[in-house]
Amino acid sequence: MEKFPKRTCQEWMQTHEKKVLEDFFHFLHFPSISTDPAHKKDCLQTADWLKSYLEEMGASVELLQSSGHPVVFAQFMKDPSFPTVLLYHHYDVQPVDPIDLWKTDPFTATLQDGKIYARGASDNKGQCFFTLTALKALQKLTQKDSIWDLPLNIKLFIEGEEECGGAGTCEVLQAHADKLRSDFLCVIDFDIPAKDTPALSLGYRGILTMEMECTNASTDLHSGVHGGIALNPNRILATLLSNLWDEKGKVTIPHFYDGIIPLSVEEEATFDFSFDEKKYRKDFGVGALCPEEGISYKETNGLYPTAEINGMWGGYTGLGFKTVIPAKAFAKVSCRLVPGQDPQEIFRNFEQFIKEHTPKGAEISVKLHHGAKAYRASADSFLLQSARRSMEEVFEKAPCKSVLCGGAVPIVRDLIEASKAEAVLLGFALDTDNVHAPNEHFEWECFQKGFLVMLKLFWELAFTKSKA
Repeated sequence: MEKFPKRTCQEWMQTHEKKVLEDFFHFLHFPSISTDPAHKKDCLQTADWLKSYLEEMGASVELLQSSGHPVVFAQFMKDPSFPTVLLYHHYDVQPVDPIDLWKTDPFTATLQDGKIYARGASDNKGQCFFTLTALKALQKLTQKDSIWDLPLNIKLFIEGEEECGGAGTCEVLQAHADKLRSDFLCVIDFDIPAKDTPALSLGYRGILTMEMECTNASTDLHSGVHGGIALNPNRILATLLSNLWDEKGKVTIPHFYDGIIPLSVEEEATFDFSFDEKKYRKDFGVGALCPEEGISYKETNGLYPTAEINGMWGGYTGLGFKTVIPAKAFAKVSCRLVPGQDPQEIFRNFEQFIKEHTPKGAEISVKLHHGAKAYRASADSFLLQSARRSMEEVFEKAPCKSVLCGGAVPIVRDLIEASKAEAVLLGFALDTDNVHAPNEHFEWECFQKGFLVMLKLFWELAFTKSKA
């Protein structure tokens, strides 16, 4: 196999850095908040922009429509006999609230101290754009040197619903599975432990999200006139939710831990579960931590299921004070799940647990928002080993660590089924990027490393696989 011309790639990036940043900043300016219907038009404009951008690069592009936001599907097809790699990204982003905590406009990208600040800078527009930049470099370099005319077909699947459940994206998968058939699938929406530390995610936790509503009166009540008589829905929810954990930190939902598929001792030994507690507290300003008894922090985050209260409200929450007992109270609750757990079954057990412990006379409803199972990859696949070599060469550091992601990319399992491809989970975000929070950012150094790793990986898959 030809030696990967890493220096040529670095020189291309240096020469085109200004234009790359200009285009990246334009991509970031679209407020493509998929969960908010008010931003439907912005999501469509983002998809249209991506379509045009890819067409200018020479790709065959179409918008695959659904009941939700469209998928941008692009192809650089050369020869059916060549290996084909499918690349996954998403163009939608999280809401920006609380907006007053942002130091800059979330949709006006800025470069400060080597970091690009904007909503989506890290998750996932930044990771998407270093892939697009790698493809653009591939096209330009091919025009000058035949060595870059890689025997490789490339497809892209860039969805717009990763942050809102993905119902429409699932429709696209079912309707267009034939378009997605590939040898390899790269899901580029993960992170690394540090910007000088190469790592690949071998799995992620599943997810279950739910909304709760508790009602105990037909109208808000004066807290003096009715206090001590009418039970407060806020109090009902607070009591119910506080009982989701025991004194050791274990979740008390019946059968919550049934059927979990553990790692063998040998498998567990291959993962990096190191955790710098002092650095973590400093980076995120966290005071109290919540490990389960007898389990390390990273094991709790990667190998075990958890439950979280993501939001609670009821009554008056504005400035000043209003002395009411609210008629209703609300909560949003999620669970992170591991292999062997079924989101639907966990939801049924949660709903039953809540209703059995709700005080008589009060009304409570639990609504399933969305759920997805966990995923764990093979540690010895050809694709994973190729990605590992690519990481190690670009970072100039070995070995490339194996990690587990506490978050979720729910569409992965369905993408694997649709594409029939061997999959790898990779990415270059950092846990300090403020993903989903104010002042989200992406290290320019991580962007450049992602760019190089993708080019090296294309090289690996083209020459190694075609030779094999």
